[in-house]
Amino acid sequence: MTEHVSGRDVLRQAKELYEPYRNDVAPTGQRVAIIRFQPAENDPPDWKIKLEASKVSAEQKVKSFEHLGFQADHVVMPPGTTRAQFAEVLERANQDPRTRAIIVQFPPPAHLQPLVQRMDPAKDIDALTKGRSPYNACATAEGICRVVEPFAKDDPVIAVVGSKGFVGQGVVTTLREQGHRLMELDAGDDLRRVRDADIVVSVTGNPGILGPDHLRPHHRLVVDSGFVPQADGSVKGDVQRAAYDIPQHLTPVPGGIGPVEMATLMERVVRREVDPDAPSWKVDARPYLTKEQLTQGAQEPSPATVTAAQATQAAQAAQVGEGRQVVGERAVGGERAVDGERAAMGGQSVGQQAAGQQTPGRSGQQTPGGSGQQAAGQLGAGGSQGPGQQASGEPTAGAQAAGGAAGPQSPGSQASGSPAVGAQGAGAQGAGAQAAVGNPIAQAARLRTGAGHGGVGPGTVNPTAGPSAPARAQSPVPPKPPTPGGPGR
Repeated sequence: MTEHVSGRDVLRQAKELYEPYRNDVAPTGQRVAIIRFQPAENDPPDWKIKLEASKVSAEQKVKSFEHLGFQADHVVMPPGTTRAQFAEVLERANQDPRTRAIIVQFPPPAHLQPLVQRMDPAKDIDALTKGRSPYNACATAEGICRVVEPFAKDDPVIAVVGSKGFVGQGVVTTLREQGHRLMELDAGDDLRRVRDADIVVSVTGNPGILGPDHLRPHHRLVVDSGFVPQADGSVKGDVQRAAYDIPQHLTPVPGGIGPVEMATLMERVVRREVDPDAPSWKVDARPYLTKEQLTQGAQEPSPATVTAAQATQAAQAAQVGEGRQVVGERAVGGERAVDGERAAMGGQSVGQQAAGQQTPGRSGQQTPGGSGQQAAGQLGAGGSQGPGQQASGEPTAGAQAAGGAAGPQSPGSQASGSPAVGAQGAGAQGAGAQAAVGNPIAQAARLRTGAGHGGVGPGTVNPTAGPSAPARAQSPVPPKPPTPGGPGR
C-alpha cells in the first residue's frame, strides 16, 4: 500500500520550529511583499485557472509570513495593469527598508514578465531574478530535493519530468550538485522511460500526465508537484488517481509539495532576517524496497541498510525526547489551500518545447527520440495561455480534460505495474503469507512492511543536505525561452 509523504506535516513542523522567532520579528514592523495578478472576465479559462492557483498560493504565503510576525503586503494588480504601474509597485518595494522580501506570483502577463528582473536581488527569496538571487533554486525546487534526499542514499536513478521548466531546472541543478544520477525528460521524450528510474519527480503542471502505464511498484518515491484547480473545486496533479496505489511512497495533491514550499520560504526568511543558524525542517527516512529486492523477492535488508535504519530510529528517538514532531505521518483530509503555488510556481509544461531524449541515469548524454513513442508534448491543449503570455516554466493549467490519461498505452502494457515478483517471499510461513500470483503491487506492499517474516525494507538516515542557504558559486542555467504560445513559469 502506498504511503503518503505529507507536506502538511512538514509545514506544521516548520511553524513549530520558527514560531519562537515571532517575538523578535513582530516589533520591527518588517514586511514581505507578495504581488499577484487578477484575471479579466473575458480572459481564456485556462488563464483564469492559473491565476486562481496563484491567488491560493499568495493567500497561503500571507498566512505563513504572518505566523512569523512579518506584515504581509498582499498587492493585487488589476486586469489591464500597465508596465508603468507594475514597475512602480516593484520600485516602491525595492526602496522600502521595511520590506525585507519580495515575491511575484507567477505567471504575470507576458508584457509584464521582463519587469520582474527589476526586483532587488537581495530581496528575492524565491530565485526569480535569474541567477542574481542569493538562492540557486526556487523554494519549490529546494523543497522537492529535500523530500527526495532521505530516499536517495544509495545512488538511485532519479527521473525529473519537466526538467526544462523553471522548477524543473532548479530540481536538476540541485540534485546534480548533490551528485545524484538523473534521467531528464521533457517535451518529445517517451515518459514511459520513467519505469527505469527508482525515484520519479514530476513538475509539469499537466494534469494526469503520469498514470499506471508509467509508474511501477519499485518506484520508492513519486513526487507530484502539479496543482491545477478544477471547475468543481477539486484539484489535479501530474499523477492520475488510478496510479496512486502503485509506488511505495507518494506526495499527494493536495497536501504534498505545496505546504513544503511554504515551509521552505519560512525557513529562508527566518535565516536571512533573524537567525542564520535557525534549525531546518526535515523529512524523516522511511523503509523502502529497491528494484533488485523486489525482483529477487528479498526478505532481509542488507547490513548497510540495517545500520541506516538503526541511525534513523535513534534520530527519531532523540527528536521525541526533545519534544520535536516527527514528520512522516500519512496525510489525512483534503485541504486544498496550501497547494496553489505549484500551478503558479510549477515546472514548464512538458507539452511546451521539444527536447532531446536523455539516457536513463546519465545526465547530459543525448540520444535521438524514438519514433512512434508516446511524446510528452502530445497531451491535450498544453500550449494555451492568456493572450500573449509566455511565462517561462509555468505549468499548463486546464491543459487536459478531467482525469485525462497520459497518452495511449503501448500494446500489451499492464496498468497494474511491472511483471509479478515471486508468488511467495522467502521465509514466509503458511498459506496466509502468500501474495497473489501476478500482483506486484500486493507483493511490493507485503515485502515493504515485512508481512509474514518480521523483516523490513531498507531504511535511510535523516537528511542533512539541502537546508535553505545562500547560493553557491555556481548559478543555475537560465531557462530557455518558451515555445511561442506555450505556457510559462
